[in-house]
Amino acid sequence: MVKSGNSPIVRSAARALDVLEIVVQAEKAPTFTMIQKASGIPKSSLSYLLQELVQKRYLQFDTERKVYYPAVALFSLAAQCISTTSFSVELTRGIQDLQKETGETTHAVIRDGRFAVFIGKQAPAKAVSSVLNLGFKLGAHATGCGLVMLAAVPDETLHALLDDVDLEQYTPYTLTDKTRLYRELRHVRRYGYAFDNQGNILGGCCLAAPVYNREKEVVAAISVSFLASKATISYIRFLKRKVKAKAKEISMHLGYL
Repeated sequence: MVKSGNSPIVRSAARALDVLEIVVQAEKAPTFTMIQKASGIPKSSLSYLLQELVQKRYLQFDTERKVYYPAVALFSLAAQCISTTSFSVELTRGIQDLQKETGETTHAVIRDGRFAVFIGKQAPAKAVSSVLNLGFKLGAHATGCGLVMLAAVPDETLHALLDDVDLEQYTPYTLTDKTRLYRELRHVRRYGYAFDNQGNILGGCCLAAPVYNREKEVVAAISVSFLASKATISYIRFLKRKVKAKAKEISMHLGYL
């Protein structure tokens, strides 16, 4: 048993966690130099550590771009952790039900800073989604779920997150103008849902609603995605009603009253 926080084993474990956090939280895939600068780990030690993490499939190394990405073992571990919580169980059950009720692709999303992280997906055979796998990240400004969660952030924190960054432009319709974005977030706060019109995938729209916990905090968002060609007023009303009702149901199961 390790008793000292200064032992080589504990120090190595701490360094491994530091590296994983740097790679996962980076806005773009980092190089060796970027990881070394952010972590302060000596180059020789970092080289060995990265080799171990790649070998164990926690990280993936792109030999052409010379950058590191999260890999399958890390996603698998995260998914197993998430799947054991009541929070995840309720989200999963909720988006499964929503998919059956609408016949459309549904997602569950949490926020990481100014990014939306997709932790759940239910899809029919012909899915409308840009999400490649669980843990997939997109700028929150470009997704319905992301807009819902940004709208729940206090203005001071919101400006700190967004004012000094260049927002990603995924499609010609991505909401990157800050004035328009803040106006849209005020709309989301007022009406309790967000509508994404091809913000991250051409030809795809989504409607999203917030999920609350017992402390009345927005802890996640769920959405239903559909083809832009189906976005009639009546269909949007139908989906909006469904996603808001399901988000409310999930929230109540999490203790929200």
